[in-house]
Amino acid sequence: MAKLSRRRLSAKARQVEKRIEQLRSKPVATYSGKEDLKAPVDSDMVVQRHGRRYKLILMLDGQPVSSANIGICEPNFGGVFLRVATVGGVGTPMDHRFKGYSRRVMINSLRWMRQSGFDMTLLFGIRAFYPKYGYAPVIPYVRFSLDAEAAGRFSPAGLRTIPFTMKHLSACLRLYRRTNARRTGTIRRDVRTWRPFRRGLRWGGKVVCKVIVDGRDRPVGYFAYTDHPERWQIIEAGFSGPKVFPALLAAAGRLARRRGDDRVKFALSEDSELMAFCKPLGIEKTVHYRPDGGGMARMVNIRSSLTKLGTVLAGRMSRPGRITIRTNMEDVSLAWSSGKMRVGDPRPNWPNVWMPQWALAQMLYGWQDARVFASQRVIKAPAKTIETLTEMMPSGPHHFYWTDVF
Repeated sequence: MAKLSRRRLSAKARQVEKRIEQLRSKPVATYSGKEDLKAPVDSDMVVQRHGRRYKLILMLDGQPVSSANIGICEPNFGGVFLRVATVGGVGTPMDHRFKGYSRRVMINSLRWMRQSGFDMTLLFGIRAFYPKYGYAPVIPYVRFSLDAEAAGRFSPAGLRTIPFTMKHLSACLRLYRRTNARRTGTIRRDVRTWRPFRRGLRWGGKVVCKVIVDGRDRPVGYFAYTDHPERWQIIEAGFSGPKVFPALLAAAGRLARRRGDDRVKFALSEDSELMAFCKPLGIEKTVHYRPDGGGMARMVNIRSSLTKLGTVLAGRMSRPGRITIRTNMEDVSLAWSSGKMRVGDPRPNWPNVWMPQWALAQMLYGWQDARVFASQRVIKAPAKTIETLTEMMPSGPHHFYWTDVF
């Protein structure tokens, strides 16, 4: 009898997985309908706290039927950090799938995030699921490669490369902050909470970090790579300045040749100073913008986000101005002058622009600009207002290191 039950369960599991795969194969439009994240969280939701992480559980008849894990990160937006809720581990037991429980968890999680003081939310997700909850891609996948022999010809110029140890953590974090001071997307790291180099291109993959030191053993640079025979890549690099690049490239070239690779591969930001230094050597670059899945984000509190980013956004503007932004979840007005911005209630007589919240999230990350959205009829506004938004939130490079993926 037990064997029969297991066979039935296995057959049901196969049916469920087949249906899930069918659903993932169909494109899903990002949700742009009306939302009210100020609505109360359902009484059936239970919130458990574990340090800096939370678990939101849907309980029915005393049993957990679906849940999600929520963490905290602070991405950089030109020197200003937002409070962002990370989402992972969204799951429903096999016997409770296709009953709408994950939907309830996601909707209530968004309400809980809003009421818990988060500005945005970020996740790394599967296809065809998270767009239904207003998530849109914001993180491109960038790859560079360089001839290993050319890299290995550089002279270290008195610098040495040694293994990373925890005594180097504070110095490496200072180098990280220097390298990413004005970059969009990279997260704030704290010496007390950041677990160094714990993840590579996939879970379970070993990450190795090397530190570059000067003649007095002071760290002046570092790089981390995935120690995998088929997917060896440098996935992070920090440095005090360009003088470190020859030593870093020489070490990377030696590592590649030792592994039998004729190319050094990098997963770094499009605007990496190190990759710009390598251009005369002939580098190859690919950028993959996913239409769905992968690194995705959405707004949770538009007013708080734009208030925090006010000086960054206003600092890009060539002249004073004002607009009202209307979205499917919240309307706000913006007025700016002399590098300062005031965020307030909507003003009907000001120039108006309508957009879904996810388009605003993509523009803040630099994924897309207002002119393209207007041509796709995602944004609706007069041409002059579209130009204003393009100046305020231009498209451009942004990055999230693989070592920080949750």
